[in-house]
Amino acid sequence: MFAGVRHSDNEEKRLEELRRYKILDTLAEEEYDELTSLASQLCGAKVSLISLIDRDRQWFKSQVGWDLGVRQTTRDLAFCSHTILDPDRPLVVRDARVDERFRHNQLVTDDPNIVFYAGMPLVTQEGYALGSLCVIDHEPRDLSAEQLAALEKLARQVVRLFELRRAVDRSHKLLREREAAYNVLRDFSYVIAHDLKAPVRNISQAGEFLAEDYGDLLPEDGTALIGMIQQRASDASRMIEGVLKYSKAAHTLRIENNRVIVRDIIEQAVRQVEVPAGCAVEYVGEIETLHTSRIAMLQIFQNLIGNALKFNDKESCSVRISSHLDADEGYVFAVQDNGRGIPPQHLEAVFRLFHSAVSDNDAMRGHGVGLSIVKRLVEALGGTIRIASEEGLGSTFTFTIADH
Repeated sequence: MFAGVRHSDNEEKRLEELRRYKILDTLAEEEYDELTSLASQLCGAKVSLISLIDRDRQWFKSQVGWDLGVRQTTRDLAFCSHTILDPDRPLVVRDARVDERFRHNQLVTDDPNIVFYAGMPLVTQEGYALGSLCVIDHEPRDLSAEQLAALEKLARQVVRLFELRRAVDRSHKLLREREAAYNVLRDFSYVIAHDLKAPVRNISQAGEFLAEDYGDLLPEDGTALIGMIQQRASDASRMIEGVLKYSKAAHTLRIENNRVIVRDIIEQAVRQVEVPAGCAVEYVGEIETLHTSRIAMLQIFQNLIGNALKFNDKESCSVRISSHLDADEGYVFAVQDNGRGIPPQHLEAVFRLFHSAVSDNDAMRGHGVGLSIVKRLVEALGGTIRIASEEGLGSTFTFTIADH
C-alpha cells in the first residue's frame, strides 16, 4: 500500500479555497468532459481526469477512459496529491512500476494498472493548487514539450471554468440578497404610503374647513399659514401616490415574456390616458411584434405618452412614436412630442424618483414618479433609456428593449 500523504504548508488554506468553489460532489458537466477528452487526444493517452484533492480523498470532476466505476479514491492512492505539492510545474511519471513513490500503490499493482502519469496542477488566482488535469496510460510514455504546453493551457481553462462557476454563484447570491432587500423595501414603502394617505387627507380637509369657517376671522398671516398647510398636504399626497405607483410597478418585473403587438399596446395606452382636444398620437414604427412583458410595455408607453400630453403647451400637439430593430441595441423605440421641452439643468435628473422639471406652484406639477417607473421597467427588460430635449420645441425619449 502507498505510504503516507504529504501535505503542503498551506494545506488548511488550500482546503478553504477548494470549499469556496463549491464544486466537490457536483454532477458531471459537458464543458469539463470536453477538456479531459481533448487532453486525452492531444497526449495520446487512454485516460484523462480532472481530479480535486480533498482532505482525505481525491474526487473526479471529469473522467475519460477510467474504468473503476467510481468518482473518487482515498487520498493516499492519489498521484495528484503529489502534483499539488509543486504548483509551478507538472508531475510526470514515465513508469510508476519503478518509481519509489508509486511502485507499491494499489492503483499501480492492481486494476487499473497505472504505468504512465502526467499531471498539470490546477492553480487558482490566489496560488492554491486544488488538484490536477492529468493523463494516464498503461505503458511507459514520454510527452513532448508541445504536449506539456497544451496540457498546461487546458489546465488553465479548467481553472477558468472554476472561476466562472464561482462568479455565477456569487451573482446568484447577490441577486437573491438584492431581491430580498427590494421586496422588504417595496412592502415597507407600500404599507407606509398606504397608512399615510388617511392622515394627510385629514390634514388637507381640516385646512379646508378652517379656511371656510374661520377664514374671515383670521389675520392675513393666519390665512397664509392655512394656505401653506394645504399646499404641503397636497405635496405630501402627491408623493404618497408616487410611492404607491412605484411600489405597484415592481410586480410587473416578474411577468413572463409574451408575444406583444406593438400597435395594440400603444392604442391601449392611448385609451388609458386623457388625450386633449387637438392632440394626436401616431405610431409610425417598423416593429410590429416582439417578445417581452406586455404589462411592462403598456406602462412604459402609458407613462411616456401621458407625460408628453400633460406637459404639451401647443394648441395643436402631437406625439409621434417610431421604432426600428438595431443589430447592437435590439428593439429601439422613440416617443417624440412638440411640447414645452425640458430645461437643460433638469435633463440628467428627470428619471430620479420624485424629481419634477416644473416649479412647485405650476398647475401641471405631478408626483415625479412616472419617468422613474419607466426607467426601472426598461432596465428590467434589458434595455436603456435616454432623452433629448429643447425648450419650446419638445422632447424625445428613446428606449431600447433587449432582442430575445
